[in-house]
Amino acid sequence: MTDTTGTIPLKGGPADPTYQWLRDDSRQSLAVRHFLEQENRHTEQVLLEQASLEQTLLTEWQARTKQPAEQPWSLQGRFEYRLEAGHAIVRREAGSAQAPQILVDLAQRAATSAYYQLGNWSVSPDHRYVALAEDRRGDRHHRITLLDTHTARMIDTPLQQAATDLVWASDSRSLYWIANERETYRPYRVMRWDLGAKQQQEVYREPDPAWLVSLYRTSDTGLAIIQSNSHNASEQFLLDLTTGHRGTPLRPRQAGMEYYADVRHGRMYLSSNLHGEFALYQRKLESVTLNRNDGDEESAGPTAQDWQLIWQPAVGEEIRNWYLYPQHIVIETAVQQHHDVVLLDYQGRACFRQRITPEGGVAWVSGSKTPHDTKVWIRRMSLSQPAQWLTLDLASVSRPVVPGESALQLRLEAEDHYAGLDPRLYRSEQIVVHHDGVAVPVSLVYRADALTPTSAVVLYGYGAYGTPMRPYFMPQILSLLDRGMVYAIAHVRGGGYLGEEWYRQGRGTLKQNGIDDFRAVAQTLRHYQTGRQRPVLAIGGSAGGTLVAAALNQAPALFRAAVLQVPFLDVVATMSDPALPLTRQEYAEWGNPADPEQRRAMQAYSPLDNIQPQAYPPMLVSAGLYDSQVPYWEAARWVARVRELSLTKAHYLLSTNMQGGHQQDSRKAAGQQAREYAFLIRQAAKAAPHAQ
Repeated sequence: MTDTTGTIPLKGGPADPTYQWLRDDSRQSLAVRHFLEQENRHTEQVLLEQASLEQTLLTEWQARTKQPAEQPWSLQGRFEYRLEAGHAIVRREAGSAQAPQILVDLAQRAATSAYYQLGNWSVSPDHRYVALAEDRRGDRHHRITLLDTHTARMIDTPLQQAATDLVWASDSRSLYWIANERETYRPYRVMRWDLGAKQQQEVYREPDPAWLVSLYRTSDTGLAIIQSNSHNASEQFLLDLTTGHRGTPLRPRQAGMEYYADVRHGRMYLSSNLHGEFALYQRKLESVTLNRNDGDEESAGPTAQDWQLIWQPAVGEEIRNWYLYPQHIVIETAVQQHHDVVLLDYQGRACFRQRITPEGGVAWVSGSKTPHDTKVWIRRMSLSQPAQWLTLDLASVSRPVVPGESALQLRLEAEDHYAGLDPRLYRSEQIVVHHDGVAVPVSLVYRADALTPTSAVVLYGYGAYGTPMRPYFMPQILSLLDRGMVYAIAHVRGGGYLGEEWYRQGRGTLKQNGIDDFRAVAQTLRHYQTGRQRPVLAIGGSAGGTLVAAALNQAPALFRAAVLQVPFLDVVATMSDPALPLTRQEYAEWGNPADPEQRRAMQAYSPLDNIQPQAYPPMLVSAGLYDSQVPYWEAARWVARVRELSLTKAHYLLSTNMQGGHQQDSRKAAGQQAREYAFLIRQAAKAAPHAQ
């Protein structure tokens, strides 16, 4: 049976075999806090043996000093702004070579809080105010504060329980923001805050609990879009930032129909799946009603009859993003993992197409940085290549492309450099794992002169929400590679690495597909190249924790150890409780237990419902007490139950951040990552009697 030496003598017992008592929505229960704090002390005690390795990793990361690429400035009138290295909001006179002025020192803002995340910031059109949306607990309820740049004074506001969207009115006297529901954290109301009168007005309220509200400014800065969306549908309204009037829906909501609008040159452009696959449309802006009564819901909404198709991607190609430039529409498209930039003129004629994804790497269009920008900014990197900024100059594109004509060249503007890093030492690859008629892509990287037949593999997985989990450059993993380890990302079904259909094949009742993919990848990587039973160490966070924990239940012998970061583990119970945050919005992703067929599919893989008396590998599991996306009690119950049922001597460790939530505070992120990597490095070096 499990070695419980040093663990806490709190058992589920016959009356509470799954530790339901650990759930405390108030976060005030002394018994629960006592349990979590004792678990933290136990984890600290067990991990004392790796303290020197943790410090070594931190020292390596500090020595690998980053010399970041010069970031593009965002031009707003006579000033340019940017967020510098995540530490300060700065500005300078447009075109000035002088040192920028620090407007907001984020380290200073964070110093008074145990947890701090800047959710968003926005500058008023007259440059006097900077609005900050700050989370000081980790629960995604932000508080909005204003900086008066004339006096350098921070102004507290009553705007709390806010989402991160911030849009200023044209006169800089009002700020539009989005309020969250208190209990479910659902963004559901657009509010207008009058700075002078210090009064609020509700602009829009979304009554359907399965729909979420967001807000963004259009390319025509006098307008904004209010968006409400479910998992497969959207509805949008124009908001006049001068008059404050809100229009009728651009098109009334319809299940399965999505559209996303922007405005430039007096016309509206929309990407939509109106006729099946997403394409680009345009319509007259005059046909959109902006009512003086802030949106009369009884008014007859427009139809799609005045939508004119201007561009449709090829079969198998998907629109990932698009931007309205002064003379061109810039579209980022994808065919599986390969991304292109497509340039159109405003008549919809293709002017240029360029592949931007490096082999085995990732690239994306970052958009324009000024209202009159003629440069397309592109961010590019791979697991072995630090991030670069590249541009395409639109000024040289003046006519439709001629077939066979040579393409424009991407221009390298800047790139990140790290002290002592020689990228030539590292080899990044993409392999394909075949199983049951499916080909699963795997991105991996290793140090060529350190790889041995017994080198361990750190395998990361996510597989949800259509998130692609692309192979970004992460300098911390160099410490794994320098120790001879392989770092790999399994692009399983349920993620979006190969597009929308790849996502559909792993969501809802098909979640098991992604788990099967992850297991197949783990099995293959044990024998990668000349490998002889390579140890595989798994990492998964949030929805990726579901993936990894399910794989641990189904095939524990595949893995030497695992790290679960704020994992979603109690799928059936959570999705059965509509009072919990996000439940109503995520039935399409995870399934609805009210449907018997869906419930059976969910119960078949839900990690907490499938813990068995078997030999589980060692685990380090993290949670956040104020996590509003995945409640802390799921991780706590998982560790307690695995520890009780596992048939092998191993450490099953729980680490709960008692002052944080789902996102890691940037000040503590390096220390947490060093702890997780040290845990995996040490486990890789140990004999594994459970391995087969």
